[in-house]
This record gives sequence, C-alpha cells and structure tokens, in this order.
Amino acid sequence: MAYKAAQVAVGTTAAALFTSGPAPAFDVLVYSTVALYVGPTSSVTTSTGYLVPATTGVQIPSTGAENDVLYGVAATSGTAYVLQVQ
Repeated sequence: MAYKAAQVAVGTTAAALFTSGPAPAFDVLVYSTVALYVGPTSSVTTSTGYLVPATTGVQIPSTGAENDVLYGVAATSGTAYVLQVQ
C-alpha cells in the first residue's frame, strides 16, 4: 500500500484537490480547516458541491480505474489536507 499526501490552498475559486488513476483501488481522505464543497468539475460552487464540514474528515472511495479529479471550493480561504491511500 502506498500513500500520497498533499496540502491544497482553497478559497472562492475551485482548486483541484487530487487526481486519480489509473491505479489499483484506493480511498481518499479529505480534511479542511474551513467548510469545503467538493465536486467533479472546476465549476463546483458552494451551492452545488458536496459539503465537507470544517475540521471533519471525509473518506471518498474511488476505484482508481479512471483519471478523475476532485475539486474543492470554500466561502473563505483555508487549507484542505488530502491523503490518497493507493
């Protein structure tokens, strides 16, 4: 098993949190210092994204079979911490 960690500055413009695949199955853990809204495109907004509450870790399953990108946006500036378990 391999791990890949990153810290991503987030704010009012969508930022890529991670890119997957092609790889074996893995999960992604996302934690943020601010309320973070995630989605599959760079057009994600605080109205359309899935809420990751501030200081709450969320596990996002992925097969890693395709090249996918997860984007995040926030109402205020903060840091998203991402851990990929490959």
